[in-house]
Amino acid sequence: MPSTSGPILGVHLLESITLGMYSNPLHCIREYVQNAFDSIRNARRLGQLEPEEGRIDIRVDPGNARIVIEDNGTGMTPEEAVVKLVDIGASEKASTSVLAAGHAGFRGIGRLAGISYCRQLHFETSDGGHTTCRIKFNAEAINKLTRPCQKPVTIVDAINRNYKADDWKTEQESRFFRIILEGVKDEQLMNPDVVQQYLEMTAPVRYDSSQWRYGPKILSIARRANASESMDTIRLFILDSEIGTPREVFRPFKDCFSTRNAKGTNRRTVIVRKIKPLPSNGVGQGWWGWLAVHERKGALGDVPFKGLRIRMHNIAVGDESIIREFWKTKPLALWCFGEVHITGQGIVPNSQRNDFEPSIQRDQLYEKLKDEMKQLEREIRYESNQRSNSPRKAVQEAEKKVKKARKAADKGFASIDHRERILKELNTAKNKVEKIFGKSNLSLEDKEILESSGQNVQAMINEVKSIVRTEDKASLSHLDRKARKVVKKILAVVKDELKDDKLFEAIERRVNEELRPGKKKPRADVKANLAR
Repeated sequence: MPSTSGPILGVHLLESITLGMYSNPLHCIREYVQNAFDSIRNARRLGQLEPEEGRIDIRVDPGNARIVIEDNGTGMTPEEAVVKLVDIGASEKASTSVLAAGHAGFRGIGRLAGISYCRQLHFETSDGGHTTCRIKFNAEAINKLTRPCQKPVTIVDAINRNYKADDWKTEQESRFFRIILEGVKDEQLMNPDVVQQYLEMTAPVRYDSSQWRYGPKILSIARRANASESMDTIRLFILDSEIGTPREVFRPFKDCFSTRNAKGTNRRTVIVRKIKPLPSNGVGQGWWGWLAVHERKGALGDVPFKGLRIRMHNIAVGDESIIREFWKTKPLALWCFGEVHITGQGIVPNSQRNDFEPSIQRDQLYEKLKDEMKQLEREIRYESNQRSNSPRKAVQEAEKKVKKARKAADKGFASIDHRERILKELNTAKNKVEKIFGKSNLSLEDKEILESSGQNVQAMINEVKSIVRTEDKASLSHLDRKARKVVKKILAVVKDELKDDKLFEAIERRVNEELRPGKKKPRADVKANLAR
């Protein structure tokens, strides 16, 4: 290590602030999009772009293991490029509170986020002054220096030895910034669909008005919160080299969508009826949000936007797990979806952008969000209770129990226990119908269907009670008392160990069939086949 009078920053620190901070390869794409977004917003402020202008193109080329990310923001002069792209951790974006509030990125590290995932990392840029500058990093050589058994070097030496800068004149006056990752080593980065799905939830992209009609409503909520800039967007396109047609990336929200519950069963359709502002009391300090209003009947198990998620500068911070921690009953957090946008000062995303740096402001925000989630949980529980005690629901459940009892009675009850279980289910259904029937706010139609349902259940109860002879009695009648007792003890043990009534009933029925008097013994050839 070269001698120096000051602290020495070894090259292994570089690995910590690249691979360590961007352990998910897709995060490096987020960093480049975030920097491009800052550049585009700066170009708008300078009048170089109109408010609705600003575009990012991402070209994914699996055949050549190559990714190109380009924006039409301010660009850089050659002098700026050498200083800003070669220096590490030096950023002017947070030099004042005003600058920090207006930029999504500020640490000056994100530009090297992709260095751990490619062999060559190139930057090309122009500020429209007829000169294009290129900075080339030998990422493979830099990464090699961080491996064991290498000669110790400083970060400065590692960078200085492995970058080149050149520039050339051009007739074009366009402003742009282009990032090129050559020799990409990660499969996720080479999959355009995976990149698109990640950016749909992460990047500050537009809503698809053909799929989501609530974009204007959400923007109006932001305006009322004096936070219009928190909804700034860019147009972002992904070009798959194998398809050749660029496709725009939109937020994934839909007015109507299909989902399964958390267990992956019971597919249902969800229809969004309206958008509700957050906080529910209308007073937000340093944040605002929105909640989709729909019939909450279970978790949104397989949609990418389930739960409430946090965004700052319209870029995702973490996922639904941050706010899910504020719920007393955490599974209920996935019964809804929406967003919380952070606008207050003093709240800063951490280096991995999966949460916020500890601060008094963050703690105050989290306390407010906890209160909001308590209110949401109370609403969901109330809605669920109302559904469970609705006349239609009670009648549907009663009809299912009657149908099940009819099937069992026609087939023959496997045992007295089986018959008693069916009777218990019927009585539970009947009691629920009678309880709801006793409510005073029911319509005449509801009272009629409840009365009819109660009569049907009672008729089935009477029929089941009238059936005395069961399968077990028929099967064990030829056995002596001691043998019958042994069979029943064995079945009792099986039932206790299984703890699955449905499976036990099937086993019990099979045993009764095998013990029934007159059961034919299998022929010799059948026995031989069974033995094999």
